[in-house]
Amino acid sequence: MKRAFVLLLFVSLTFGVFAAGQPDQPRDAAPAAAAAGPWTPTRPTTIITHVGAGGGTDVAVRLFVEIAREFTDATFVVENVTGGATMNASNAVLSRPADGYTIFAMAMSNVNNVVSNDFDRSVYIDGYHWLAKIQKDPSAVIIRKSDRDAGMDFHGIIEDARRRPGQQTWAVPVLGANKHFEVLMIWDATGVDGVAVPFVSGPLAAAAVMSGSADVQMGNPFNAVGRDLWVAAVASPERLPGFEDSPTFAELGYPELNDEHIWRGLAVRQGTPQAMIEWMEDLVTKVYEHPRWIEFNRSNAIAPRAVFGADFRRIVDRTIQVTEFWLDRLDM
Repeated sequence: MKRAFVLLLFVSLTFGVFAAGQPDQPRDAAPAAAAAGPWTPTRPTTIITHVGAGGGTDVAVRLFVEIAREFTDATFVVENVTGGATMNASNAVLSRPADGYTIFAMAMSNVNNVVSNDFDRSVYIDGYHWLAKIQKDPSAVIIRKSDRDAGMDFHGIIEDARRRPGQQTWAVPVLGANKHFEVLMIWDATGVDGVAVPFVSGPLAAAAVMSGSADVQMGNPFNAVGRDLWVAAVASPERLPGFEDSPTFAELGYPELNDEHIWRGLAVRQGTPQAMIEWMEDLVTKVYEHPRWIEFNRSNAIAPRAVFGADFRRIVDRTIQVTEFWLDRLDM
């Protein structure tokens, strides 16, 4: 594809629609009425997530629960329901009553997968009240530290792809979702091609790169933390704390890639009591402002967010539009 088309694409449809000025901007506080809401849980609330232990959403929600204990006596239980292209977790949530005691801790990939697998949107999109977006996690190109030490960098990755057209392997969690789309965007921008290989989750994709089963991971900076991996490029306005040796896409000559990210959030079934929704909005706001939450996100190069209700739903709808665009491009 010609570079001019790629630039036009990113102006109009890229995930960068979540940039400044959009509803993505954090609120200072939840509605004032929420703090005095009458919701008082009488039994544990289950938070179901689609990732396994150690995945980005799992780690974030477990910290959220830990911090939340400072503001409420309510009990939260985190349940990992993996598989089914993230849909096993969604089905587990939807199979339970809309009584306020089940929350879906999900990510952009859940919406991608509903669209790419042509699941019923009246159930898997409209069946949820999109409670709160809680994180914005920048995209990252990740390789082994040993490759970096041998002289490999982002430009080297692209040159290697040119030498081996259609052979370089990029590990992604699933095909037809955001990480797959980001790989395609990079290939379009740089004029190369390769093979996108699914590895179910970010941690498994990272393990594939470390073992040599894949050459590159399309992930987030968090995937490299504590592993023998290096972020060769990151979608960020500037270099990130803790990743000072990782250049931004803009620095590398590809500013059109510099706003790519995933979001994570919380949803509940439609019909969930409004009092519970307001109570959770207030709790999300308190956690969002907590120093531990701020430091956790900063140290993992994640931007914390507190975006609620209709504003979050608009982000979901834009994700659907972008997913449809790329699926059409892929003829999927």
